[in-house]
Amino acid sequence: MARMIPAFMDDHTPPGERDVFNMIASGPDDWAVLHSLDLAPWNRGLRTELDFVVIIPDTGILCIEVKSHENITFDGNRWLPETISRSPFKQASDGRHTFYRRLTDLAPEMKRVPVVHCCIFPRSPFDFGRNLSVQPWELMDSRAFRSFKNGASLCKDLKLRTQQSIDTDTSIQPLRSKLSPFQIEKVLKSCLPIQKIRPTGRDEIERRQKQMEQLLLDQQKPILQLASLNKRLIVTGGAGTGKTLIAMEVARRAAERGYRTALLCYNHLVGDWMSQQISRIVPSVPNLVTGRAIQVMARMAGLEIPKKPCREFWETTLPEQLEDRITDPEFRAAASFDYLVIDEAQDLLARPRLWSCLSQFLTGGTERGALAVFGDFQNQVLTNQGVMNKNLLRLDGLVKTSRWQLTENCRNYKIVGDTAVKLSGLGRNVYDGYMRNGGSLENYNIAFFEDERAQLDQIARWLKEFKTQGYKPSEITVLSFRSDEASAAGRLRGEGFKILPAWSAGDTVKYSSVHSFKGMENKAIILTDVAPSDREFDRHMFYTGMTRATESVRVLCDRNCQDILLNWLTEGNNA
Repeated sequence: MARMIPAFMDDHTPPGERDVFNMIASGPDDWAVLHSLDLAPWNRGLRTELDFVVIIPDTGILCIEVKSHENITFDGNRWLPETISRSPFKQASDGRHTFYRRLTDLAPEMKRVPVVHCCIFPRSPFDFGRNLSVQPWELMDSRAFRSFKNGASLCKDLKLRTQQSIDTDTSIQPLRSKLSPFQIEKVLKSCLPIQKIRPTGRDEIERRQKQMEQLLLDQQKPILQLASLNKRLIVTGGAGTGKTLIAMEVARRAAERGYRTALLCYNHLVGDWMSQQISRIVPSVPNLVTGRAIQVMARMAGLEIPKKPCREFWETTLPEQLEDRITDPEFRAAASFDYLVIDEAQDLLARPRLWSCLSQFLTGGTERGALAVFGDFQNQVLTNQGVMNKNLLRLDGLVKTSRWQLTENCRNYKIVGDTAVKLSGLGRNVYDGYMRNGGSLENYNIAFFEDERAQLDQIARWLKEFKTQGYKPSEITVLSFRSDEASAAGRLRGEGFKILPAWSAGDTVKYSSVHSFKGMENKAIILTDVAPSDREFDRHMFYTGMTRATESVRVLCDRNCQDILLNWLTEGNNA
């Protein structure tokens, strides 16, 4: 995705500019696009604007004038409609020359960077007439604009037009070498004072959050309709496809229809988060029970959970006590649910004793009762994969169960999701596409550390960087490929950093293991303690960890493992 600056359009953006913005946003990761520049301060206060400045690193800079009108004509003397008071091509040309002149004043080394212009009429056809000295590549009308199936094909055409303009203008020399990230940043910083829309970092973060929430609502609609028509539903989808929020809405609607409903999962953090969200619903829905499945069952059965339960308690002792308790018909009648909604269901389906116990809490059991099951059944590495598949098949066995597959990622930017899939070795079929526009190289980075001190110092630098960009401390999570006790974040905490375990209250930076944070999300994620090897290394944790980020992700890897990591990235590119 191209880096759009700003990353969103305001409410006053003309419709044609919106069309162009949405298409260009799907451009190459190394493109940078400035939207809405007021060049008057650079041109003696005269009305001079550029709708888009597109930095194409291996070609040059393209200045674009967009007209949103639906029927643009030129009769040889004047433009119609009459609201077009100047030639769009003259506007684009003037803007381009003003931009180039001022840019080279501020940064003389940019004199050899080609700067050209074009016009786009995304909503109007246009035929060249008399008294109009314009080259074909200087205009893209609605017929050309609408012929592109996606943003990538549009950007390919824009690059071709840019090159044609350079090749035919004897006053312009082709770019000698690709613009570096440093040079691109210099161009962008030069333009900030004249950018009409100049939000703070915090403004952009909040606007992107609202856009993502709208995408999630759009993703929910067909599944909510399917759930209302079918009492049994299985929804599968990769990380970031919106399963948890859809599960919560399905459960809420079932409870509002009068069903005694349970919304359950296996993960502790996800269970607590869902409970908090459901508790905020007004009016409240007392017939909706939410939380971690094993804790909900224990509480209903009156079983005491130790303050620091060990793994054996969760996997053996508690299931045995539950099995004994649910043999009581009176208890089963009082504890049963009319409707069961399971999130991250693969974790429960892979634990046969827990799944069997849970079945007893649903009227009709999991093979006949009313339920909605949500999970990532294809991209998970589970110890009991065969058991999970068997239990999943049994859900289809006795009573007709409807299925829906979520294939579009609505949480991550493409650069984050694609990199997660590559590093995990999952192949290319996890997602059909990404619903979010934007995202660029700034949203993802990998660094390598020589020793433990270097890793801790880099974490501290990234925490400072994120806060400078406008992220609140609570919007940053540090994840580890190790346990909490052995993690780099835990050691940072020991040195006095204000960082707490993910299950703690408080508006501060949190940390967790990758496994424990599965099913959760946060805006900025730092992955630490990464030391891949060719043997006994769970690459799948890249998929789980990186896809937690709704905005940016950083990865810290042991320098000794650099070649392995880079080979995996190359392997993903060549697959």
